[in-house]
Amino acid sequence: MEISCLLNEIKASIRYENQIVHIEETPARDACYAPLELEVRIKAALSGTGIEALYSHQAEAIEKVREGKDLVLCTSTASGKSLTYMIPVFEAVLKDPEATSLYISPLNALVNDQLKAFLEFEGALNSGAGIARYTGALSADQKRKIRDGKTNIVFTNPEMVHMSFLAWHHLWRRFFSNLRFIVVDESHYYRGVIGSNMANVLRRLLRVAEYYGASPQFICCSATIGNPEDHTETLLGREAVVVENNGSLQGPQKFVFWNPPLYMNGRGCTVRRSSFSEASALFTRAVQAGLQTLAFTRSRQGVERMYRTCMELLRDRELPSAICPYRSGYFDREREEIERKMNSGELRGVISTNALELGIDIGGLDVCILDGYPGTVMSARQQAGRAGRSGNESLVLMVAGTNALDQYYMRNPADFFARSSENAVLNPKNPYILAGHLLCAAKEIPLRESDEKYFGGGYSRVVELLEAEGLLAGSDMKYSTDPFPYKQVSLRGIDNNTYSLLAFEGERSFPIEKDIEETLAFRECHPGAVYIHRGESFYINRIDHEKREIHAIKTHDSYYTKPMIDSSVVVQETYAAKPLLHAPEVEVGLGEVEVTDRIAGYRKIRTHSDETMSAHEIEMPPITLQTVALWLKLPDRLQEMIGDHKLDFAGGIHAVEHAIISMYPLHLLVDRSDVGGVSTPSHPDLGSKSGIFIYDGHRGGVGYAEKGYDLIEEVLELSLIHISEPTRRRGISYAV
Repeated sequence: MEISCLLNEIKASIRYENQIVHIEETPARDACYAPLELEVRIKAALSGTGIEALYSHQAEAIEKVREGKDLVLCTSTASGKSLTYMIPVFEAVLKDPEATSLYISPLNALVNDQLKAFLEFEGALNSGAGIARYTGALSADQKRKIRDGKTNIVFTNPEMVHMSFLAWHHLWRRFFSNLRFIVVDESHYYRGVIGSNMANVLRRLLRVAEYYGASPQFICCSATIGNPEDHTETLLGREAVVVENNGSLQGPQKFVFWNPPLYMNGRGCTVRRSSFSEASALFTRAVQAGLQTLAFTRSRQGVERMYRTCMELLRDRELPSAICPYRSGYFDREREEIERKMNSGELRGVISTNALELGIDIGGLDVCILDGYPGTVMSARQQAGRAGRSGNESLVLMVAGTNALDQYYMRNPADFFARSSENAVLNPKNPYILAGHLLCAAKEIPLRESDEKYFGGGYSRVVELLEAEGLLAGSDMKYSTDPFPYKQVSLRGIDNNTYSLLAFEGERSFPIEKDIEETLAFRECHPGAVYIHRGESFYINRIDHEKREIHAIKTHDSYYTKPMIDSSVVVQETYAAKPLLHAPEVEVGLGEVEVTDRIAGYRKIRTHSDETMSAHEIEMPPITLQTVALWLKLPDRLQEMIGDHKLDFAGGIHAVEHAIISMYPLHLLVDRSDVGGVSTPSHPDLGSKSGIFIYDGHRGGVGYAEKGYDLIEEVLELSLIHISEPTRRRGISYAV
């Protein structure tokens, strides 16, 4: 079915209530090619794979690489970024059969994709290059053969760089000595905690390579972000040039803004229908129309709930097996099987978290559905770019949720399309992160004072602290006293506290998921919770904190659960304070805080109606977080004024807190789950005045609070625009 026919059918259906508020039509774009001098064999190999000319951005990027510059290429999904490193890598091998290159991807699925592409190209080129994948799935013997053999090009992930290439660098002596290129694919992924960790991994990698006499170039490939040069230079610790003029072919696309309708609920309140139910209905309609469809939803359990709902809707039409869920937490073999089925066309639809946002090859998609605005313009464009990869017409449906930012864009669609992508933030100097990497670096090669050139300002201070704690020893050369410090560093989350989920059938148990982060485990896998995996419900009956195991049994309950969380914050140190520009009575602060979250209970919510069935109290250990926050210290006059109007002050500042968090991603490339908030009518650390805290959701902070402090006027201005609407309660507007 054609896209226009599908839209017409949707508009003609009885469920349509003018949900479409805007359609942005992007016309097809012709390819722009550019000449590039290529070695005869490479030109023939390209021709053999169907490539007769290079896009302009590919040619420009390769020229920059040939000039010896570190590079970041920022173009859209499916723009052929891989050729910009494939050609230089093979050129290096043709010139020097000993030359080596290291490709690093955040996902093993991308490792597999690129391995396949390189092997196909090598089949046409016949350069003699040894090409291999090096991941945790390999046996010890397979890994040894790659290290000891004549391997020129290795595809791997950050964890293997950290735990193998660096921890056992003496086994990679030949590879490091001849290292020409380090390819960092999907480099925009490296922001926040994973970005701060990856920046230190790359500094250690460069340090070891230079120890063996190599001087590798970096080639980074990124989605379009607001600060590609600054982000890349912070990630690499050195200068980089940016190539961002996209010359690739693009098919026409319709981008639909879909706002669920309002209705009167059972309590007589006007509410908006959930994005979940609307997105589920649109997904099943597109699948029924024979269009290959991908739906994105924000949470792992949201994926499971939508999959189960859509499976029930499609069962009557004998299509339930044509769709599948996809998210982190599944085992590698499960995810690879789903990717294979999607690529082959065996699956008509997949429901995913942002795990499929990156450039994994899953074939040509016709329709992409976003269950809620994904939080950033960059993510929305990345997800939308998954549709129409074959150059045909595609459809994107962004279904709005009820939060501030979703509704802001439904009212201001032109702002979405005019807005530049957000800035990506990372903080390699975070002392909690840097300390772990310095211990690893000291294990690799003893640390010297001159190593500050790799790790930057703050290096000496962290070294002193590690010495004081007895973790580093030595005088001019510092050694790690831990025989293997690598296990203490978790690249994707600062803490290593993860849980495994086990399903029990009588006396037997079997693993369902692994590496569930502590915070997620407490929120979604507490006793009494219903947890969904591959469409099946499991009742959590026990959590063993010593063994870090979650015990579950299958259930057929027709409800899901949501945690009730109590949060508190204590200011430990104030870094900076300033008056708010347009309201000097309000003091804006920035500093170190301790946040304590406690799961106080949970609600049972009926699956199909989203009505609360009951609430239950539970006892769970508290989770504490040492981090950085910004806060607004509010004047007494504000509380008195709102009290005079008989309005809810506590509810008003709580709504402002949520509005600020919702609007935060307009300025930074940050997921809404990366920042948290606490509001209180009276706080002892603010002189008993009322306050709103917005804190970085990662231990030690990764720069989100500092950026928010710098941009607080802009954040508040957009929050005010949203909550000053006539449909909002006046108390909230007064609070702002």
